[in-house]
Amino acid sequence: MNTIGKRIKYLPATNDPLSADVYCIEGNKYCYIYDVGNNERSLQLVNQICKEKVVILSHHHKDHTGNIASVGYRNLYVGKKTFETIGAGVIVDDKIIINDGVKIEVMHCISPHTEGSLIINVDNEYTLIADLYFTRLPFDKEKALKMIESLRDINTQYFVISHQEDEKVIPKEILIAELTDYFNH
Repeated sequence: MNTIGKRIKYLPATNDPLSADVYCIEGNKYCYIYDVGNNERSLQLVNQICKEKVVILSHHHKDHTGNIASVGYRNLYVGKKTFETIGAGVIVDDKIIINDGVKIEVMHCISPHTEGSLIINVDNEYTLIADLYFTRLPFDKEKALKMIESLRDINTQYFVISHQEDEKVIPKEILIAELTDYFNH
């Protein structure tokens, strides 16, 4: 497991099979899991956690959700498209704020990558955005600009992206500038 700051640990993504990063945020009562991956190693990691788990799925793609049927959890938070895909969870429409020795904000964020994306802000320091950074051509420019505006409004210092070995943690201003440049060209 790798670490980001004081609160966040993660198992890096893999390419064969394709599996997203799996993030664990330790609360006083629960362990908060952001994405469950799609490989055996991710499944073992999540199932070895002794505390009760609260799972937040970033979006419906299998590399982020593939293990969900084999994971035990207390609560599951999902976007609408993820709910339609996996048939489980509480759909997040408005921001959910969790205080459990760590402050976690679970938010819907419009994305040209996929519908129904959820992001999480941890202690107003790190915001995990999964695949929002990865959008290929062609894309919906209006959605892209709304996503940038939403990210700009978040009280955070860093954004954390999935599937990235280096430069996983990007200062807010730099990520906003990169996305603005990309989507405006």
